[in-house]
Amino acid sequence: MNRAQRRNVAKSRNPRDIAALGEHYQHNGQTRKAEEAYREAIARDPSCVEAVNNLGQILQERGRISEATAQFIRARELRPDDVRIAINLARAFAAQNRFHDAAALFRQAVSLDPRFAEARFGLALALSDLGEHAQAEPYYRQALQIDPTNPTVRIYLGLTLAAQGKIADAHAQAEILAQAVTAPGFPCKAFGILLSRIGCPDDARTCFEAHLLRHPGDADEVAMLLAAVGGALPERASDRQLAKIYTARADQWDHGAAGAIGYQGHRLVAAALEELGVAHAGTVIDLGCGTGLVGELLRTKCDRLIGIDLSEPMLAQARQKKIYDELDRADLLEWLRRREGPCDIIVSAATLIHFGDLNAVFAAAAKCLHPDGRFAFTLFPNDDHPDAVAVASLDGLGQTGCFRHGTDHVTQTAAANGLAVELMRRAPHEYGNGSPIEGLVVVLGRAG
Repeated sequence: MNRAQRRNVAKSRNPRDIAALGEHYQHNGQTRKAEEAYREAIARDPSCVEAVNNLGQILQERGRISEATAQFIRARELRPDDVRIAINLARAFAAQNRFHDAAALFRQAVSLDPRFAEARFGLALALSDLGEHAQAEPYYRQALQIDPTNPTVRIYLGLTLAAQGKIADAHAQAEILAQAVTAPGFPCKAFGILLSRIGCPDDARTCFEAHLLRHPGDADEVAMLLAAVGGALPERASDRQLAKIYTARADQWDHGAAGAIGYQGHRLVAAALEELGVAHAGTVIDLGCGTGLVGELLRTKCDRLIGIDLSEPMLAQARQKKIYDELDRADLLEWLRRREGPCDIIVSAATLIHFGDLNAVFAAAAKCLHPDGRFAFTLFPNDDHPDAVAVASLDGLGQTGCFRHGTDHVTQTAAANGLAVELMRRAPHEYGNGSPIEGLVVVLGRAG
């Protein structure tokens, strides 16, 4: 589309022409102009399915997953037999951890077009996310039969083989992939994760470093990956990485915590305080309050409830519940250091998992606690080295900015800051790939 054509389309009142202009902008990376064009086309004709679907794609790329989902649902209502729209909606569901919904839609996409490799690959991914690796494997293989040179499909086949303990088969896939590793656009980061999972840390490190050369903006995420294969340990997951993760999760966070096999961190913290006889408190500070799950359990047990979080989409969910007396968007360490006056309880569910050495957090918390106050939080245990901190393994937790903390490290770091362990135990913290992920629930008080 040349300049004169774009001018003519801009003057057009035809929604299809305006949507075509949006596609031109989108193809050339001008997503703001593309979004404006799609919204204008939809305003003129709400049934312009191309504009609706493409707008959903732009919103999803920007991390506005719930808005994207709404567009894809509308597009599917308009054109229920379009395999690409079905796949887009399925991917949006998967981005919100709605893996059962995603799998159902991918199955429909396979039925709509059995030769469409993306549909079979998407179904395999959803089944893997549900922990159904044996069921996922044939769909990966079928996708490779249709598109045998697709390295991403082969990497995920390798990962699902590794998850089933078929390490030799996973190595065979890695050997095939190694022949294409220098090809333009090769997914070095994903291949590095596969290599780390099958016991090849040096090769994994090489892949992560190659990804960083091509994508320097991913430095924070790559630092975590490198640490998982022997590199330097970052102080914490970066704000940028966490913003990306929790923006995608915000809308479905409460849904994922609703059952007995969902996220449990908030329940662990509240139950630990109850076990220690904390019936009522004056001021409670909820660090990393998220959508307010801990706050809901503690609201009737305190006079004042303050929530702190960095994620605006998560805070937006918490605001709707109207349970906090104060909600602040802030870095928790900076907020604690500025805090004047003591509090009775500090809670932090599934937040300190994103910090490495806990010394700075414990020091800031100790400064804010009343002499008989308590600090309750959750972590992931480091069973390999109880006196140390490590990045979580690359089976899902490491890629999402999580660390593992040894029990001795927690005890020693607490003591160095005038705190003592009053309770520490293991319990299922959440569920991944259909299996429980063990966590540590810890309550600290003043030493002595």
